[in-house]
Amino acid sequence: MPTFADPLMRAVQVAGDHTAVISEGRHFTFRELNSRCRRLAAVLKSKGAEPGDRIAVLAANTNHHLESYVAIPAAGFVIVPLNTRHAGPELEYAIKDAEVKILLTDRDPGALSELVETVVMIPDEYDGLLEGANEMELGVGVTEDSLAGLFYTGGTTGASKGVMLTHRNLISNCIHFMTVAPPAANSVFLVMAPMFHAAGSNGILGGIWTGGCQIPLKVFHPATALDLIEKHKVTHTLGVPTMLAAIAELQHKEPRDTSSLRMVAHGGSPIATEVVRRAAEAFPTAEFVHVYGMTETSPLVTGLRNEEHHERLLEQARANRRGTRGRLVSIRRHGLHGRRRFRVPGRSCQGHDR
Repeated sequence: MPTFADPLMRAVQVAGDHTAVISEGRHFTFRELNSRCRRLAAVLKSKGAEPGDRIAVLAANTNHHLESYVAIPAAGFVIVPLNTRHAGPELEYAIKDAEVKILLTDRDPGALSELVETVVMIPDEYDGLLEGANEMELGVGVTEDSLAGLFYTGGTTGASKGVMLTHRNLISNCIHFMTVAPPAANSVFLVMAPMFHAAGSNGILGGIWTGGCQIPLKVFHPATALDLIEKHKVTHTLGVPTMLAAIAELQHKEPRDTSSLRMVAHGGSPIATEVVRRAAEAFPTAEFVHVYGMTETSPLVTGLRNEEHHERLLEQARANRRGTRGRLVSIRRHGLHGRRRFRVPGRSCQGHDR
């Protein structure tokens, strides 16, 4: 079965000179992305990383995070994405529990630096190290059963737990996600959800595999998201319902040209019918996909396509029920297994208890 190195190798073969990533105004082709991933692997090895070692990433959505997500597992190391919203004690717990050796971060690590052997600062130190590095071949010694990542859950019922996901887990899930939200070579993905979450990084490998362009959104602002959709003709995105609601309401108030949107996926929490309706009105060219899963399932379990049509049917059914008139007059029951009689105005019927 393929591993993390395979989507990138295919993209270089079939779309090497196509734009792979647009991040904070910088454009990278698939050849450049491949080179940067190979050089990052070499840098980490030079810092003492060996196969199976844990390497944590504490950073916002940028090309650096995307490169790390691909390169670390592809080189045989184990990525540990850290939640940027967690407090110090929560981050310290995850780093200790995972036995992290190297930390890549775009913020002051503070006390976290004392828990790891090496800290690499994003972007300046990271980019500087890549400039002087040789390339290292990816995928060597990596199998489908190799551990790819440790993803720490929210810890809602206790201490956060590191979910161990192999290359097989994440590659299989990538294929599942591409089935639910099919990409294409001309697809442009706005990576809106945080990449530290398994769902936020869910589409990255599929986007690379099919030669599409990906645009990491560093900090979520509805206006920035809509501006990027308009500027780069974004076709696909994924977010949590609050993100979807925010961009939909702003689109109603301050519309942009979002006619390029073909698919909007969401998950992570329940969504109100009204949000789906408002979003479908705001982005009429898009198909809405409701995905459900959990970190332990890599993470996708189910996907509901054309959600906007389902919601319209449900609303019509509710309206029909509201228009139905009838009043239960009496129910007479005769024993647990006896017969029962229902009397409704104009009719009566008999049935059996079950």
